[in-house]
Amino acid sequence: MVMTFSACDNAADESKNSLLSTGAKIGSAAVDGSITEISKAIKLDSTSAKVYAGRGAVKYATGDNKGAITDLTKAIELNPKSATAYSARATAKFTEGDIAGAVADVISAGKIMVFSSFSKESEN
Repeated sequence: MVMTFSACDNAADESKNSLLSTGAKIGSAAVDGSITEISKAIKLDSTSAKVYAGRGAVKYATGDNKGAITDLTKAIELNPKSATAYSARATAKFTEGDIAGAVADVISAGKIMVFSSFSKESEN
């Protein structure tokens, strides 16, 4: 069996590659823009744990694990009862190879979730 490639097939591949490249550039610009906008929000109100956690999540998504850990640590300082921030920081720490730190954060997140569910049950 002989395989042949026509010019049309090659053009289609080049078109797909160009589209993927363009999509990656647009995605990168959107992420950079998101980090810029979140940073502006932090300058306006540096007491919002959710804003720091949001920027930390975006940084993690871009591969900036250390930046994510820094922002998520700040989010935890501002809201020590944020299971989401602990869980996200655990993921970033694990990616960085800090297994002990990741496990400690998972345990903290678990405790927060358990105690939170108990307090909700006692309200009923």
